[in-house]
Amino acid sequence: MSSTLLELTRAAHEETERFERLIVKDLQNEPASNKDRLSQSHRVRHMIDQITSTTYKLVDIYEDKDQARKDEIAALGGQTATGTNIREYHRRHPSARVIDTTDEYEQLLQEEPQIEFSGEALAALGLKTGGTVQQRAERLFLTKHTPLEKLDKKHFAKGAQKPKQNGVVAASHQNDDSQEIALMESKIEKLCEILSETIMRTKENVEKKQALTYEEMEAEREDEEVPDIESDDEDQQIYNPLKLPMGWDGKPIPYWLYKLHGLGQEFKCEICGNYSYWGRRAYERHFKEFRHQYGMRRLGIPNTKNFNEITSIEEAQQLWERIKEKQGVNKWRPELEEEYEDREGNIYNKKTYTDLQRQGLI
Repeated sequence: MSSTLLELTRAAHEETERFERLIVKDLQNEPASNKDRLSQSHRVRHMIDQITSTTYKLVDIYEDKDQARKDEIAALGGQTATGTNIREYHRRHPSARVIDTTDEYEQLLQEEPQIEFSGEALAALGLKTGGTVQQRAERLFLTKHTPLEKLDKKHFAKGAQKPKQNGVVAASHQNDDSQEIALMESKIEKLCEILSETIMRTKENVEKKQALTYEEMEAEREDEEVPDIESDDEDQQIYNPLKLPMGWDGKPIPYWLYKLHGLGQEFKCEICGNYSYWGRRAYERHFKEFRHQYGMRRLGIPNTKNFNEITSIEEAQQLWERIKEKQGVNKWRPELEEEYEDREGNIYNKKTYTDLQRQGLI
C-alpha cells in the first residue's frame, strides 16, 4: 500500500504540513541566547529545505509524465486488478491503525542541528578545503589571531599565492580598494548633481533659520509643537451607516438631533436650480440667502415676503403677475421693492439702503 503513487502523494503532503507547523512552533519560542538563536535558524533552514525537496517530488508526481498516476486513479474504479487488490486490503484490515509520527517530528525541535562546515570561507582566503570538519574548523580558526602572510605554506591550497606584507598581492588588494572608492565617489558626485536643487533649498532654509531672532525662533517652535488632535480620527474611516450629516467635529451628528431638526426631509427649490435643502430650518433660511436672491433677480421678480415658501418658477411668475394687477402697476419699481440686507441681517429697500450707504451708516 505504501508503494502506490497516491499514498506517496498523501504522505508528502502530510510531511509538508507537519514541517510547516513545526517551523511556526519553533519560531514562536524566543531563544534564550545567541547560540540557541543560531541553532533555531539552522533548524528552520533544514526544515525549509525538506519542504522544498518534497515539493519538487510532488510536482513530478502531478505532472505524471509516465501516466502512472492516471492508471492508479483508474484502478480505484475497479478497471484493473490493482484496484481489486486495494479494496481487498481494506476488507481484510477494516480497522488498520494509523501511525502517528507527531512525536518523532516534535523531537526535531529538541535535537541540535547538524551543521555542515563548508569550505567556502577557506577557499576565499586561499586555504585548503579538504580534511574533516574539525580540521577545516581548526584551519579557519588560525586566521582569527594570525595574519595570512604569517601562516605556514602547508595550510594554503595548491596554486594559491600566499599573501605578502609588502608584495604584489597586497598591492592588488590596494588597487581594488582604490577602484571601489573611486566608484563610490563618482556615484556620490552624480547624486549631488541630481539633487542639486534640493541641496540648494536645504542650504537656504538653514541660512534662513540662522538669521531668525530668538522671538521668531520661539514662535516657530510653538507653531510646530501644536498637537494635531484630529489626525488619528481623520486617518480612521468613520462608521456612518445611516449617512447622517457631519457635525462641527467632523463626526456624524446624533440620530436624535437628526430627527429633531427633520434633516431626513428634502426640500427642492426650482428657483435655486433644483438645489436640495435638508431639514425645515435650512429650507426656511435659504429664502434670504444669495442663491435664492440671485435666482429671483434672474427672473426679474423682487425677493419680498410675498414669495416666501414659493420654490416653483411658474408659481412665482404667476404670483408676480397677480401682484402687479392688484397694485395697478405694470412696471416693477426696484428702488422701492427690491430688498437689500446688511451685515447685521436688516432688510431695506434699494432706496433706503442706498441713502444709508451714502451716509456711511452701513
